[in-house]
Amino acid sequence: IECFMETASREEIELFLRGQYRLWNEGKFEDMLALFRKIAPAKLTIEYVGLPRQDGWQALDEMCEAYGGKTQAEVQELLINGNEAAVHVLNLRDKSTGIAPSPSIEFYRFDKGNLEIRYFYRANHPV
Repeated sequence: IECFMETASREEIELFLRGQYRLWNEGKFEDMLALFRKIAPAKLTIEYVGLPRQDGWQALDEMCEAYGGKTQAEVQELLINGNEAAVHVLNLRDKSTGIAPSPSIEFYRFDKGNLEIRYFYRANHPV
C-alpha cells in the first residue's frame, strides 16, 4: 500500500484490513503500525463505541500493550462498500485463560489520508 492522500480504493482497503489482522496475529506490531501510517498519513481516530473518540495512535499503542500476543483476531466477515468497511471479528484468547471468545464489529472509514475506526464490542467482557 502506497502512502497517499487520496481516498483508498476497494483493493487497497482490503489489502490494508487483511494485512493488519495478519500482522496482529503474527505479533508484528511495528509492521502493523507502519501499515496504519501508510493508509492514514493525515489522521487516525479510534472510538470504542460508547466512549469518547481517541487519538488513534495512542489507542493503538494501548491496544498492542494490553492485548498484543494475548488475543488472536479471526475475521468472520469483511464487507467493503465505497470508502467504508465493516468487519466481524472473533477475538480469541489462549484457552488456558478460561476467557471465552468475544466478537467485535469494526467499522472503518477511509477519506483522503484519514482513517476513522469504530469498535463495537461486548461490554463487560473480561480481558
